[in-house]
Amino acid sequence: MRLNLKMWLATVSLAVSFIANSQTITVKHPLGATTLETQPERVVVLGMDTLDVLDYLNIKPVGVVKSPIPNYLTQYQDPQYTDVGTLHEPNFEAIFSLKPDLIVVSNRSSPSYQELSKIAPTVVFMPDSQRFWQTTAEGWRMFGQIFEAETKVEQIIAQTSQRIETVKTKALAKQATALMVMTNGGNVTTFGAGSRYHAIFSEFGFKQLVYNDKTLAHGELISYEFIAQANPEYLLVMDRDKAIGRESGDAMRGFNNALIEQTRAAINHRITVLNPQAWYISAGGMTATQIMVSDMNRALD
Repeated sequence: MRLNLKMWLATVSLAVSFIANSQTITVKHPLGATTLETQPERVVVLGMDTLDVLDYLNIKPVGVVKSPIPNYLTQYQDPQYTDVGTLHEPNFEAIFSLKPDLIVVSNRSSPSYQELSKIAPTVVFMPDSQRFWQTTAEGWRMFGQIFEAETKVEQIIAQTSQRIETVKTKALAKQATALMVMTNGGNVTTFGAGSRYHAIFSEFGFKQLVYNDKTLAHGELISYEFIAQANPEYLLVMDRDKAIGRESGDAMRGFNNALIEQTRAAINHRITVLNPQAWYISAGGMTATQIMVSDMNRALD
């Protein structure tokens, strides 16, 4: 009886300690403001960018989307993490059953924000492609507030800012002109300044070879003839099929042809295959952003 009483008192003490250490805060995000308790323990994550951030900060969620998932996050496919739907369609019943303290919505699941907010405090992590680094850093700071990890987050932001600035300086010095393309189901599309990959031409300092301000989600359809005629100095290639887990993903196979081989990019070995999962699935995550910076730096080497 005495032992049980001691265990009960210890449990109560831990609970009181946790409550005392947490605090009520209000954080701002792209869809409004949310009031919640800091250091939430039962977190549901609906985007790979958020899962990336929490993983980097060593915070384990209780529920996640399990596919498509970057190679560096596959540990979250383990059954101990509850499957809470797809990137576009949350499983409301599964999320409700987890009794979360916090739900984090990302771009693809953002239309469900209002409904999810009825289940638990819900925040949105959704970097703006036109202000990628600024809004990504703002999102990281939001997580720093929520999990009381501000000092660590500020260190990561400072280090990443320096890396981005180094790449931009290098690109501007080289006056690097690039064509960004994506392969998708046998088609090839291009993205320019103003597109979802605007960061290449703003944050990272590349000049766009062909003016293209269209904001189509999957880019503007082009051909290999178009690429040959544009004759890019730097050719940046992203494979969407590989990003979403299709076995057909093999971007460079289609680029091994006479039209591409005559371009300046091919002759000077300046065709760079970007990490498709970082750029397409988890862009804005802490690991993903480091990968993106490394891709841009590698393109310029």
